[in-house]
Amino acid sequence: MYYKPDWEQAQQRLLAWWNHEVIDRCCIAVHAPRKTSTLPAFPDLQNGPWLGGMEQIADHDHAAIQRWWTDPDLNYQRAITWFENNHFGGEALPVTYVNWGAMSLAAMFGSPAEFNKTSVWYPAVIEDWDTWEWRFDPETNPTWQTILTIVRRLVQDAEGRFFVGKPELGNGADVLSLLRGMDLLAMDLYTCPEAVKRGVDVISGAWVRLMEQAYQMTTAVNAGGDVLAWMGLWAPGRTDQLACDFSSVISPAMFQEFFVPEIVKMGNWCGYGVYHLDGPACMKNMLDTLLEIDQIKTIQFTPGAGSPPTYTEAYIPRY
Repeated sequence: MYYKPDWEQAQQRLLAWWNHEVIDRCCIAVHAPRKTSTLPAFPDLQNGPWLGGMEQIADHDHAAIQRWWTDPDLNYQRAITWFENNHFGGEALPVTYVNWGAMSLAAMFGSPAEFNKTSVWYPAVIEDWDTWEWRFDPETNPTWQTILTIVRRLVQDAEGRFFVGKPELGNGADVLSLLRGMDLLAMDLYTCPEAVKRGVDVISGAWVRLMEQAYQMTTAVNAGGDVLAWMGLWAPGRTDQLACDFSSVISPAMFQEFFVPEIVKMGNWCGYGVYHLDGPACMKNMLDTLLEIDQIKTIQFTPGAGSPPTYTEAYIPRY
């Protein structure tokens, strides 16, 4: 692979990791500027997309800001700039993908995406469950079609050079918390439980359909497997993030009733499901439940803002 000359060795270590084995050392990912690079060190994808070029756009130029996010060629050029200037050591992967704030399914279900210079936000749009209608046709939806255009551009020149991850879509629980508002959704668990369950089912069903489409578009350039891009993780089959950040504000019993079915559904699509566990509250309240879900193959822990980093000794017993 052009931007990852030692890919074959890295692939064998990742295969061993998925099989709970070790070849010669643990898997590591090292990102550092190439010796020839004149650019500052690039941020980790776990901290969001690299915002190169955005600093040249005026704050009031909303059309240019949106083009930065949505133009296929600009997305491709930014990826190449990163690959040309970044060294991918260990099992670090040259991979790019569409990241519109991690919850782009919200836009597909009616929340107008608000593109800014650091991220993309989705305002609440569900005011009344009695009048709300779930409508989404992937063949005509402008958000999904724009994302597919970007994916096609990335795939076009990727083979043998770099990987292309599937776009960030979100999950039923967290997308619904944007569409409705987190506080209202928390109350809805008591007052409108069936509406919530219906919403989660609709969104997660769309997720499975769109993920399969994206997987079929990208697997050929991903060594016949799949890549969870923001984690920089390759798998020999379908993989993606399973998550429920909303679980930080609800009880384990409600998590089990309302959102575990979604995790199982999405996990049934993923042969190599990775659960994104966000924050110490989620670890404390939900970890025991998560460990009982067969569809979860591994758990990635993010401490969350204001919490000690992942290598803190206090976390070791939970690990």
